[in-house]
Amino acid sequence: MAAKKTKTAPKKAAPKKAAPKKAAAPPKSRLAVKLLGELPPLDERRRRVFRLAFSDEQCKAWGDTTKAAAVLAEAERFISELNGALKKRAPTGYTKNRLSWLASLVNELEDAVDGDGASAGDSSRVKRAGAIEVADKTRKKLVNGLLAASSGDANSRKQVTDRNESSKTPHVLESTLTGLLQLAVQLRRTDDGEVLADEVGLSEAFLSSVSGVVESLRAANEATYDAPRNQDSVTTNLIEGRVLREMAFAVTTFRNAREAGETVVGLRPGQNLSRFGSRSEEDVVPDPDKTPPPA
Repeated sequence: MAAKKTKTAPKKAAPKKAAPKKAAAPPKSRLAVKLLGELPPLDERRRRVFRLAFSDEQCKAWGDTTKAAAVLAEAERFISELNGALKKRAPTGYTKNRLSWLASLVNELEDAVDGDGASAGDSSRVKRAGAIEVADKTRKKLVNGLLAASSGDANSRKQVTDRNESSKTPHVLESTLTGLLQLAVQLRRTDDGEVLADEVGLSEAFLSSVSGVVESLRAANEATYDAPRNQDSVTTNLIEGRVLREMAFAVTTFRNAREAGETVVGLRPGQNLSRFGSRSEEDVVPDPDKTPPPA
């Protein structure tokens, strides 16, 4: 008699492997910060002169009628276009220094918008405040060391003072630290410079810690970038209007150059800027090569 066939249990399907999680996208880098890394650093004198171009009243009058988030988006597009135009050919009356000033204002506006959107107790803003405090102390130590190393060398001292921005606006502070760090690294590239740097407190270990401070500040800045947008504050309106005035000045300067026969590109004002029409005659810009009136 034939043996009965035994049924074999069906094989269980192998468990499906979970799909690997996608890496989180890196935080968005601000265009204005990237531009400030390429453009000439602004000294306090030029910063003061450019600010005197338009009064607070003029800036507030424009900022009160627009929304900061919309102006911010328009300004990001504008400074990118303006940077490309300057690379082709700069018109009479507009320089990279002026674009550097506008880019720094866009950074200020971004921080102001962040501030309007986050509550006073928001942990990310508390962390950023701490990062700013550490970064500013580091800036002062860097400046003191670089000035001590450049004693007697007027050109070296000027390089330090040109890069030393006392503003505690997060992105200006980040740019300042980066510029000062570059000077310190350059100092250590020679044998004598390395010895001198160690003597004034700019050791290799300290400069490495400065890089860490810059990264911490950048991370703290980005942590508040996507904060919700609420009502614009008075401070935000003022910065917002100054950004608009500066963009209007650039459009007018390029237009005047084209009308005078210069082969420069035309700049396209966005929707927010277009509502104000042509720049008025009262918006006269002081000459940065002349001694400015007291602030």
